[in-house]
Amino acid sequence: MSSMFKEDPVFKATPESIGSLVASIHKGTIAIPDFQRSFVWDPKRTVELLKSIISRYPAGTLLTWEQSTSIKFGSRPFEGAPDPQKEPKRLVLDGQQRLTALYQALTGSGDYQFFMKVWPFIDRGQGSLLHLEDVDLDSALVAYDLTGRMRFNPLDEEWQISNGVFPISAYDRIRPWFKKLARSVEEDRDAADQLEEVLNQFRDTYLQPLESYAFPVVDLPASTSLVAVCNIFETLNKSGKVLGPFELLTAKYYPTGTHLRDLWDTACQQYPLLVDFSVDPYSVLQAISLRSRGSAQRFDVLNRLDASSVREHWNATVAAFADVLDMLKRECGVISAQWLPYSMAVVPMAAAYPEVAQLRSQYRAVARERLRQYYWCTVFTENFDQGANSQAGADYKLLRGWVVGETQEAPEAVSEFNLTDYDLLSARANRKALFRGFVTLLIQSGAKDFLTAQAITNLDSKDFILDGARFFPKSWLELSGNNPEAHSSELILNRLMIDKSLRRLIKDRPFGEFVAAQEESDRRKYADVLSSHLVDDGEESGLERLDYNLFLQERLTLLVEQIEGVTGQSLIYEAEG
Repeated sequence: MSSMFKEDPVFKATPESIGSLVASIHKGTIAIPDFQRSFVWDPKRTVELLKSIISRYPAGTLLTWEQSTSIKFGSRPFEGAPDPQKEPKRLVLDGQQRLTALYQALTGSGDYQFFMKVWPFIDRGQGSLLHLEDVDLDSALVAYDLTGRMRFNPLDEEWQISNGVFPISAYDRIRPWFKKLARSVEEDRDAADQLEEVLNQFRDTYLQPLESYAFPVVDLPASTSLVAVCNIFETLNKSGKVLGPFELLTAKYYPTGTHLRDLWDTACQQYPLLVDFSVDPYSVLQAISLRSRGSAQRFDVLNRLDASSVREHWNATVAAFADVLDMLKRECGVISAQWLPYSMAVVPMAAAYPEVAQLRSQYRAVARERLRQYYWCTVFTENFDQGANSQAGADYKLLRGWVVGETQEAPEAVSEFNLTDYDLLSARANRKALFRGFVTLLIQSGAKDFLTAQAITNLDSKDFILDGARFFPKSWLELSGNNPEAHSSELILNRLMIDKSLRRLIKDRPFGEFVAAQEESDRRKYADVLSSHLVDDGEESGLERLDYNLFLQERLTLLVEQIEGVTGQSLIYEAEG
């Protein structure tokens, strides 16, 4: 029977390798239309994409638009790529974030560079390459911000060899590095040659996809109208819900009579905090997987968590989530989801909490104190910035016994706490978890609202919105020259959490100058509120003298004292003088 359609589909997907796409980006033959947003992915998302590529998993399609020679369309190069010498041949309508992430990772451009650990892929005892399902990819890929201060140099080859870590941007010229690594590990020549062969197998198996992996690319012809292109772009960015693991498990468990969607809807009605904090129901399944399987890895949740375990642990786990969130809100200053540093850190805490809830009141108080200590140590060591699923699993193994007093071995964030005062002095507000930890620590310590002089915890978090102003604005620091040590204006220590209406009154003045211009009664009120925000407002203080460096040191001293109080740990002092 012949088809009623005489023509093939208008658009076809043609595979293009990553190597070809990266080369096109570098040459400028592929670019981004001006109306596209900037590159917004954080390093964790790039790592997740690299894991998919290395695993040869589908990573979506790309949509490009062939450019007409008669009509010029506004475009710009990919972030990190050189300026093109001629007009691009194609513009990317869908796939900019993925392509930018891959370009920067594979060329070493951008603020972050990505590294791969060799040993997670190799069975050292057998001298053979591990199968993909046996590789812990969460721990095998890491990202380092090379613009920041580090205690080691990941670009130093000696450090790389000793740690078995190499930059992903060197994947296509890695053989000499493998030879050096093998010779450094094995003294026997034959053993070194054998290891080198395994390393080359590793390259062919796990690094080759970084060059050869092919995305299906749909290329709109140059004749496609601008109206059509705009409609396609808007459709791509407004429709469609990602099919996540919770939805997959909902379908998987339904025949067993375990209806996850109904369970979640009931939990949200019973515990409104789950809604207030935008808890992902998949997080509950991860916590249940920790309790039943000891793992929060996606593979284990999807493939090894069964419906009977969900039924067994569901009620206690959703109640634990609500209890932990209530503790964080009431006792740790996390007044809303906006200020929760790590949503994933709640998972091991909730997984451990059912045992806490069963303790007698006096023992439960001690256990909750340890949970709070774990939370603060986790925030200020930024332990969940990378490999969050692996970190949750490792922490839970120790956290459960430690909080209830069965063991004395604390989780890594507590036992290996290594925060320095210089880390705090140099930290910028774009370190989101650390910044949120700083703000919630202020709130937990009794920070007051500058307009009402009431404790922020007493205000309705739905109506009261904190706004991050600066004690010393960037423009003022540049004009005044009152910053001899060239500290950034974006430091966390320079942040002032106020209501938006007060921010409009301050404008571009230093806050100390604004306070000095107020009536005596207002100055007294501000002095009390400033103290609650860990700011020295004395006559010779940095705020009063408009001395930025002195201000930072004074606030650092007060902040260190508070952090040591909530973490129960001593900071390492590096920034004195």
